[in-house]
Amino acid sequence: MIKAQVRGVYSTALTKLLLDHGAVIVRPSVAAKERFGLEERNEASDLSIRERPDRQGVSASGREDPSNTFKAILQSNLQDVIIREKPQGEAALVEFGGDRRFLDVEFPALSKKRLDAIRRSVTETVDGHHHFKACGGNFSVAVDMAERLLGIGGPTEEAEKLFRQTVRAGFPTAGSTIVIEHVKLDGRILHLGEARVEVFDKDESLIEFKRIVKGEGTYDALGTRREPGDRAVTEAKIGEWHYKTRYFSKDGDYKGSYINLNTPTELYPHGIRYVDLEVDICIWPNGKVGKVDEERLESAVLEGVVTQRLVETVREKVQELMETTEM
Repeated sequence: MIKAQVRGVYSTALTKLLLDHGAVIVRPSVAAKERFGLEERNEASDLSIRERPDRQGVSASGREDPSNTFKAILQSNLQDVIIREKPQGEAALVEFGGDRRFLDVEFPALSKKRLDAIRRSVTETVDGHHHFKACGGNFSVAVDMAERLLGIGGPTEEAEKLFRQTVRAGFPTAGSTIVIEHVKLDGRILHLGEARVEVFDKDESLIEFKRIVKGEGTYDALGTRREPGDRAVTEAKIGEWHYKTRYFSKDGDYKGSYINLNTPTELYPHGIRYVDLEVDICIWPNGKVGKVDEERLESAVLEGVVTQRLVETVREKVQELMETTEM
């Protein structure tokens, strides 16, 4: 039986998941006591879960069996969850004799939505609760205000509409400058540079943006030369499992395209974010289409970072794209 302490913006949903799997919550927060009818338990935890500083997931530390159980609970309930095991520090090795694990858990788009649904089974929760909480600042405050209105019996449709109107102005539109957070499976975050939004169709959640290439080299897999002044034109759909980038020389010559497979793309006030799932589809200038790097994602299953279910989803998406992609 896990004895877990849970804190942060994901605490209600995770507490619900843990309780449903027989865990005991120790040192519960005031909100947890109210929402779950928990009593004060001041005993030590064998699993500590806290939100990450970027609010894109949680950090969990605990002894091996509780950590393994927590990981299994997440992977069985969240389709796109990413779980990285971090090496132990010397102090932990001394104190716990090597029997403590440190997990870095990332909740991409579908995980946040599933956690929204779990939280909604416990308390008033607006659509996109965990996404807007990850935005922080005024967006997080707006979530709290909307849910307080729901909590006192305010009309659901009116509360949601007011909330959407409040947060809409803080997100990118055509003409905005955004950044692209390309998160790797190992946790590294690659910032792919600033881009200008050329088109944003809010009804279809379609966004097109352009970057100017500054460095020299070669476009990997395509084998074509990367030169300063090249234009990278990206088309993405918020919530989709891929996006496409076409590369042109400064004179307009087509150099090829990549279709990047990733967790469903999320839109934030500063730009877009996703976890790169390593698989790419390349489109060469002569029209040839091919996939690359599929084995990297399969290796992540063996390492326990992603689930086999996620790999199967990506394979299905790749097959669909291979059958429908044109230059």
